[in-house]
Amino acid sequence: MELKDLFYKWVPLYVRLPVLYIMFLVILVANGIFLSTISNIYSDLAVQEEAYTQAYNAMYIGMGLGLIAHVRLKLRFSNKTLLLAGLFIMLAMNIVCATTSNPVLAIAACLVLGIAKISALIEIYIIWIYIWSKKLDTSRVYPFVYFTALAGLYLMYWVNSRLAYIYDWRNAYGVVIILLLACIAFTLVFTENHPLRRKVPLYRFDLLGLFLLGSSMMILNYAVVCGMVEDWFNSIKIVVTLLIAIILFLAFILRELTTRHPIFDLGIFKKPTFRLGLFYLLFLALFTPSTLQSAFAGGVLHYETYRIMQLNLYLIPGVLAGCFFCYGWYYFKFDPEPLIFLGFLSFISYHFLMYIGFSNEFTINDFWWPSVLKGFATTLLYISLGLYTTQKLPLMGVLAASGALIITRSFIGGGISTAIYGYIFYRQRIGHFNYLAGKSDSGNFLLHGKTSATYRYLQEQAVLSSCKEMSGYIIIAGVVILVIVLAVYAMHKLNNTVARPV
Repeated sequence: MELKDLFYKWVPLYVRLPVLYIMFLVILVANGIFLSTISNIYSDLAVQEEAYTQAYNAMYIGMGLGLIAHVRLKLRFSNKTLLLAGLFIMLAMNIVCATTSNPVLAIAACLVLGIAKISALIEIYIIWIYIWSKKLDTSRVYPFVYFTALAGLYLMYWVNSRLAYIYDWRNAYGVVIILLLACIAFTLVFTENHPLRRKVPLYRFDLLGLFLLGSSMMILNYAVVCGMVEDWFNSIKIVVTLLIAIILFLAFILRELTTRHPIFDLGIFKKPTFRLGLFYLLFLALFTPSTLQSAFAGGVLHYETYRIMQLNLYLIPGVLAGCFFCYGWYYFKFDPEPLIFLGFLSFISYHFLMYIGFSNEFTINDFWWPSVLKGFATTLLYISLGLYTTQKLPLMGVLAASGALIITRSFIGGGISTAIYGYIFYRQRIGHFNYLAGKSDSGNFLLHGKTSATYRYLQEQAVLSSCKEMSGYIIIAGVVILVIVLAVYAMHKLNNTVARPV
């Protein structure tokens, strides 16, 4: 893979760095569908929420596919071609998401946008690696990347929700579209096209393997997100959909094992750190969904959507602290397992603080310390698990491994756990409401016209009980995870001690 500078030689450094950062930030946050405006979209269009949740997951599936495919595209097209193509497609797909009323079209647009995002992102990311480390040490650049990604995304969520509240959810896309147009202008003016010396033809590109993987993930996306609506395994449609997803995924594995030019090298699973890293990423999915906090803030405290998104701004100081901490940790070359342990411990502490704080007296300022702790934990685990999963891999292998990492972390882990949490929370809330209604004095529903007030009070108490109960389960599961991380670390140290010559 040929790695070359992106800018013309006449572009000064004080122009390069701001342009690079603006483009990097915009590419990272231009997601097509934003969690902050999903409720506005499905309410306005009178469609089911699940359709736009699928679109949000489709974007991350597309990013994973894009990382796997970019290894081959980088051998065929120049850097400026890939950057411009990615930005133009991202612009077009955001316009589609802003104007369409068809959920299926929005899902398809987000899938394409995710693939195109990687085409543009990798070109900027490679330059940032060279800026932070001449030896291409990714542990130096990861804190910078994740601060930009997480802090930028939290800020964009709040801006979009605020614009949707003041104007309309379609107008909220105006900021993203303007920023993408600015990035296209920067690319046309400042970046130089470097033709490849040796182009690898695309007839070796395993398009069938990519199609099988993408199809299996998208079908699984439908089954997981729509499971609650279709009543899970009581629905023939869900059962058949899951079977088709499994068959397609097995066909993908068979294809990669038999073709001469696989798009994804399955030999990467022979590395213990890669397997264990994906395993830890599935554990991470137990902590990252904000289902409980959003349900509590909306159902008990009655915050509006933009106010709930404002709570994400409290995460930014924790993200910044986590990035500095990780940079120092890897600078002094400490073992990654204690950092992973600290990340999970911080997440458990966040859920414990929320567990003891769930009440009607909880104010917006009380979210401050738990949110800082959550941002710190998220950053620690994103950076440490990303580096742990891809360590000792060449640059080409890192791209493919990162594709599997994103699909596992953001869709298989995050997307599936969010859907399961939503279903369990719904069932528990209904159960607690029925229990509280049965225990309450039935005469209160009829006296002085207080029926609605009593109903609202019972709903709030049911949400509180469900949040506390689920938080307790998460804390218990977190303690089990800490024991597993400690056991793996102890075995690793023991093996190194035995293997080390005296």
